[in-house]
Amino acid sequence: MTIQLIATDLDGTFLTDDKKFDQTLFRRVLSQLKRQNIAFAIATGVHQERINVIFKDFLNEPINFVTNNGARVIKSDGSVLFSKALSLKTLAHIQDFLVNYDVQPDRGLVFSTDETAYLPRYANIKNSERYFKLFKNIVRFENVSDIPEPIYKVTMSWQNFDESQFYRDARLALGDAVHITETGTGAIDIIAAGVNKASALNMLASSYGVNMVDVVAFGDGGNDVEMLCAVGQPFKMPNARITGDYQTAVDDNNNSGVLKTIQKITHLS
Repeated sequence: MTIQLIATDLDGTFLTDDKKFDQTLFRRVLSQLKRQNIAFAIATGVHQERINVIFKDFLNEPINFVTNNGARVIKSDGSVLFSKALSLKTLAHIQDFLVNYDVQPDRGLVFSTDETAYLPRYANIKNSERYFKLFKNIVRFENVSDIPEPIYKVTMSWQNFDESQFYRDARLALGDAVHITETGTGAIDIIAAGVNKASALNMLASSYGVNMVDVVAFGDGGNDVEMLCAVGQPFKMPNARITGDYQTAVDDNNNSGVLKTIQKITHLS
């Protein structure tokens, strides 16, 4: 294979446990990738506003973004390549399911856009103030019909609950209208059917005329599996929560494992 595009997950993969990264090394790797005409992408479950904060010193660099677990694809020139929100009908179905679910999400429940966290008034969420650190805007709502803009995902989490039970119950209740996946940060995302990192990355690769066999991807969690299975050279992190026929990055997320592996496989120094 000829490496033409490299994509990486964020939490547990590119970022350290305290949500940082080696900026000097990253800038050097980006510069070297640019010289080799290799595109670079962030493929994450989080929204664009959080990414903009994390990469505030790199927003002028040629970085592509697959966000919201594949619901949005933003090319390095800022153009929106793909965007798929949940329909109002589906949102209403999700809301009805959550309101009547036996174990209410008590750690987090947010209907989100790229900048705004819509928090349902009916939810009893502890420490909801943390959303002010993650989103530009916080809006509370009574009913999903009151939300005036597209919602790309619904994210929920519990303090003490077996999430595998929720997966089974939600799939049974919501059917093929949605895709349910983990976030990589201990929560669950509900996004539109057919949306995942693999399909989004495939669209991005196609826009560059790149075949997926010539794509490298890094991940550590369940929401990365489709992406890792779809590319020619998949890497899991040494402490990944997934198993599969993947290569292992040369170091973990707390020691710039992604960047070091990129240097190794592209012969950068």
